[in-house]
Amino acid sequence: MSEAEPAAPYRVRHYACIHPETYKYFFDRRDVLEIWRRLAAAYGEVRTLPGFGVIEIQGERFILRATAGGNPITVIRTRKCTPEDVAALHRLIGFTGE
Repeated sequence: MSEAEPAAPYRVRHYACIHPETYKYFFDRRDVLEIWRRLAAAYGEVRTLPGFGVIEIQGERFILRATAGGNPITVIRTRKCTPEDVAALHRLIGFTGE
């Protein structure tokens, strides 16, 4: 990968979470701030959890979390989350993988 070509986003299943469909999404470091801007516009305000060094958006369909650096982003689906919601999230963040 060259400096001119950002890496494509990818995800890894996060088995330690109670929800079986929780993934960590990894982004090129140059894209992280823009990704969080899009997420905030779509799902709500980014909050910082004091004392934990974690940033988070708690939306109706997803809980989005990361350490203060913003990458990777852990995506936890809520009970209201549908396959269509996941597809919309993937379009928003530019994820095209499986």
